[in-house]
Amino acid sequence: MMRQSPVLSMIRIVRRLLRQERGNVIMIFAFSLIPLVFGAGMVIDYARAARLQTKMNAITDATALYAVSAPMLKNDLDETKKRANAFFDDQVVGLNGLIYGKDVKIDITETLSPTLQRNVTVSYAAASNNLFGAILSSASIAIGGSASAKSVTAPNIDFYMVLDTSPSMALPATKAGLTALTAATGGCAFACHQTNTSSTNPGRTRMVNGQYVDYYYIAKTDLKLALRSDLVTSAVENLVDVAKETAQANGATYRMALGHFDWTYHSIEDKPVDLDTAKGLVSQAQLLTVCQNNQRVCGINDSDMLTNFTTSLTSINAIMPVPGAGTKKGSDSPQGVMFLITDGMRDENAGGRKLGPMPTAMCDTIKAKGIRIAVLYTEYLWESASDGWSISNVRTPFLNPPEKISPPLESCASPGLYYKVTTDSDMSAALASLFQKAVQAAHLTK
Repeated sequence: MMRQSPVLSMIRIVRRLLRQERGNVIMIFAFSLIPLVFGAGMVIDYARAARLQTKMNAITDATALYAVSAPMLKNDLDETKKRANAFFDDQVVGLNGLIYGKDVKIDITETLSPTLQRNVTVSYAAASNNLFGAILSSASIAIGGSASAKSVTAPNIDFYMVLDTSPSMALPATKAGLTALTAATGGCAFACHQTNTSSTNPGRTRMVNGQYVDYYYIAKTDLKLALRSDLVTSAVENLVDVAKETAQANGATYRMALGHFDWTYHSIEDKPVDLDTAKGLVSQAQLLTVCQNNQRVCGINDSDMLTNFTTSLTSINAIMPVPGAGTKKGSDSPQGVMFLITDGMRDENAGGRKLGPMPTAMCDTIKAKGIRIAVLYTEYLWESASDGWSISNVRTPFLNPPEKISPPLESCASPGLYYKVTTDSDMSAALASLFQKAVQAAHLTK
């Protein structure tokens, strides 16, 4: 059985209506055509407008993302806005039925704290031309939309590593090592490195190749101990690898300068260099070797005032330039972060002997010029001040509760950039954690 086409069926229905002698049937049919045509026209025009708005919204999304793309982040706000406008206009050309006066609105703001964050909002108002405008009594249907995008990019950063290599950093890295060295030396917890020795200076050692050895020899050769100074250089070398991975992940450039201090500041590399080069320089930060107890230079008594924070921080401040924002724009320079790794015990000649907590005035000066300071505090142990002089002059005034060494260090650090490690701690992990806080790594998010 063959099916009749819908057209033939409709014709037959119309013919039957026309054969009807009752006029009301024809009249009802005629009147019903008006809303049918009106409704069909409305559906067609609104469907066209909806499709056109969907296309326009997609272009708006693309424009917002374009404005926060990596190439656009290198431009200033005016240039970015100009290019984003052109991008939007190019995309809408040729859209059938669009009524658009090229008046898209693009708002762009940026903040630096400390990452570069750009916020973009794109909005438009347009219209879709109606095919049934005469029927609908409206020539067009208004359409509009908006889109927002945000980009947070990790800034370029120069790191200035300042390592404490004074004799107090010659403390064994473990509690077991501390106990072993104290027992071997008869009470001294530090592996002091000296060139002029005798049976009584430093004492309780033996002769090797015709010369009495020092406590550094006892610790490193006899007891095979790792010292804090060893852990510091190892941690910085490991940090370079962490920095390389982080820089690659963040699309940022990190460089590093290095120096160390004891009785003065010793520059290794003043100008920040690439990380591979920096890693090869870390080993130059060596523990201070002295002539003998109370004499850095033979024949000159200095009472072992060998941790000079004032001179060292003044020196590094003079080396570090005023940082930029690290935005990768034009001539903008990297941000600056100084890492201070120390046990925090000051012993310097500043108008007389100054022993105890570090001074913080220069920290404030450094931070005031826009450089953040990260402090890794390698705890100065209460038990390390074990001889009579140290108990009276170090332990009692500064290490007995409440200890007075850490508060100035925390004050020196920028907010959130203070970390304390102690004996048996993983110094590499601690330094890496502090580094990540300093970087505040942020991938591009859209």
